[in-house]
Amino acid sequence: MTPKKHSILHMTPLAEIGGCEVNCLRIIEGCGEFDHRVVVFGARGPMSARWENAGARVLHLDQWLLGRARFEEALSKWSQVEEMPEAVFLWSTSRLPTVLEVLRPWDVRWSVYLGNPVQPGLAHWIRLQFQEWFHPAPTSVTLVACSEHVAMSHRSAPYFRRFATRVIYNAVDPALDVPRHYRELAPGMGPRLGMVARLDRIKDHKTIIRATALVAKIRPDIVVEFAGDGPLMRELQHEARCCGVADQVRFLGSMPVGYLLASWDIYTHSTTDSEGMGTAVAEAMMSGLPCLVSDLAVMREVCGLDGAAYAPAGNAEGFAAAIVALINDRTRREMMGRNARVIAREIFGLPKIAAAYERVVFPREGRAGP
Repeated sequence: MTPKKHSILHMTPLAEIGGCEVNCLRIIEGCGEFDHRVVVFGARGPMSARWENAGARVLHLDQWLLGRARFEEALSKWSQVEEMPEAVFLWSTSRLPTVLEVLRPWDVRWSVYLGNPVQPGLAHWIRLQFQEWFHPAPTSVTLVACSEHVAMSHRSAPYFRRFATRVIYNAVDPALDVPRHYRELAPGMGPRLGMVARLDRIKDHKTIIRATALVAKIRPDIVVEFAGDGPLMRELQHEARCCGVADQVRFLGSMPVGYLLASWDIYTHSTTDSEGMGTAVAEAMMSGLPCLVSDLAVMREVCGLDGAAYAPAGNAEGFAAAIVALINDRTRREMMGRNARVIAREIFGLPKIAAAYERVVFPREGRAGP
């Protein structure tokens, strides 16, 4: 007789393509022996089919954008007829007190994902504290931060410091780990650089655009491609025109990254302290791309000493100088790419990350992991 599978319920506000939603997919793929259900508080989105293709059953409450009261009512009605899972992975802290209170009757272990550092704002904390007075959190909640950078910011925050917190990095798609050729980039060879990131203010695309303008004076054949959508699309396109590099800087929108990572010569990632982990950097590392990133604590944590080159955050001149140096040094690019792949396999490998998540909710029987 086949034993019954353990059941995990994944809960997420939206089904859009984002870091938490993609990491949810990776855990579903990595814990394939479990029965996975996904409840989306909002409407169907691009990730819905991807979760389904990975073997999960997906339900959409379609109430997330209609206000807290409507959402709470819908969640309550759904929970009264839903079979209680053995564990819950909540892929957001949005309305966390409300979700925990509505589902308080469930005797399950909770894993709550932290994807970004705590953002400043007194009103936000007053609102959370007020909700906590009326909806005290259960003791079965573990916060899972995608980096030590994120964990530290929550461990000292008034609302979140009451919870146990663990650091588990985001997993990277194993399909990106493929052999790579590092080509010479003589003048006229068109060096291709890229960055995968949502076009918002957590990231810093403008520094890359301004650096491209400086590099183009020496290497007018440079091409920089940005993969991702977001509210700053027009602003960044305007910046490229003002810097005179509208032909060199291309905006690709959201698209699968495997092909892009395989076609780029250098991966650039200019970001801010609001960055949670930079999963796109880890993906570039797994693909063997030489990476040039902002010199921030979170990037040092992800890339280590040998996994990337660093440029001062927000400094276009520093990025430009580093880009030119990498373009001119094929040997260094190859060494960096190989080092990055070794680091990525060790830190971001899917079996290891999936086993770590499993141990959070099934601590006595979770896999030891590699």
